[in-house]
Amino acid sequence: MMKKILTYRFLNGPLAPGVWMFAGMFILILSSSCRKSLNTGQPIDDKLVVLAEITASDSMKIPIGKTIKVGGGGLISFEKVAEANVTITDQGNHKFVLQPSWSTQYAQNPTTVYTSRTRFRSNTTYFLEIKHPTLGIATATAFIPPLPYVTAIDTMSDNFQGRDVLAMDITWKDAADKDEYYIIEVLKQIVKLEKYFYYHGVRYNYDSKEGKSLYEQVKNLPGIMLLKDTIPQNTFLRVNLYTDDNNSDNAALDLLTNPFRRIFFKDNSFNGQIYTTRFYMDRQLFFATDPVQKGRIRVQFKSVDKQLYDYLLAYEKYKTDFGSVPTSQLVSPSGNILNGLGIFGGSARRERIYYFDKF
Repeated sequence: MMKKILTYRFLNGPLAPGVWMFAGMFILILSSSCRKSLNTGQPIDDKLVVLAEITASDSMKIPIGKTIKVGGGGLISFEKVAEANVTITDQGNHKFVLQPSWSTQYAQNPTTVYTSRTRFRSNTTYFLEIKHPTLGIATATAFIPPLPYVTAIDTMSDNFQGRDVLAMDITWKDAADKDEYYIIEVLKQIVKLEKYFYYHGVRYNYDSKEGKSLYEQVKNLPGIMLLKDTIPQNTFLRVNLYTDDNNSDNAALDLLTNPFRRIFFKDNSFNGQIYTTRFYMDRQLFFATDPVQKGRIRVQFKSVDKQLYDYLLAYEKYKTDFGSVPTSQLVSPSGNILNGLGIFGGSARRERIYYFDKF
């Protein structure tokens, strides 16, 4: 028996950053252990690699690396690229120059992340150009669709194939005048608890040695209070999803009793109609026993362009196959980077954030 725990309207909400979305895909290409191009059979040593999902309302962030040959076995690894000239031009011919960011949040990224404060817009086409002094010019085009028209969402406790899950019904209105592509994914973003206090109007970090020392001196003064705040980190854990919807493209990838990283829908069977699907989230990551794994759950419903959809769908198939067949037989997804590897794809997404961990 299902217990309903929450019902609300799905409205506009904050959008998640996209740089971390493809971090695992660099490992995927590395794990494929091939010196051949993903789709041409040509060597891929010294190629520019771009794995970027550009998202409406998010600032411009493009991760760029290059392939390098390691050892004598033909394995391909990656290194950062800091000497590229990176520009993005929109359909109105407005050009934006991106610069490499040395922020600590990207320190562990296998690429160099080029950024601009300019924010992407929905229903807009963007052209990416990367000029490198030795690797040449790589280009790609992406379309960011309009925001998906989600009308309602219900959540409820449930049991799926003997697993304790959180079930979610999402209802949306599909447009009738074009083909549309949708993806559902859920991640846990690690959150750090920060303790602080104000003294003479200045905010002090209690967690620092100096802050704690000052607090001990002034804590008994009138108006001094120790406060808490949660600070989202650039660290994410993927929540396993389940679906029993035969209209999803997952039905063609694997048994629907198995977990997926993303759930995929084309609008073939509901073009121009209102559609509802139910999916299930594994609760395993919802409640952390280790304080460093405490965080918030981000549920994302996205409208994406076809090339990003096809790339992620192929990636899902690859990950499904990985471990069941020799890696030498696996085919990595084809991308849309001319004179390079990877993907430059557009998305517009609705998001809801849930806190299950106690801070």
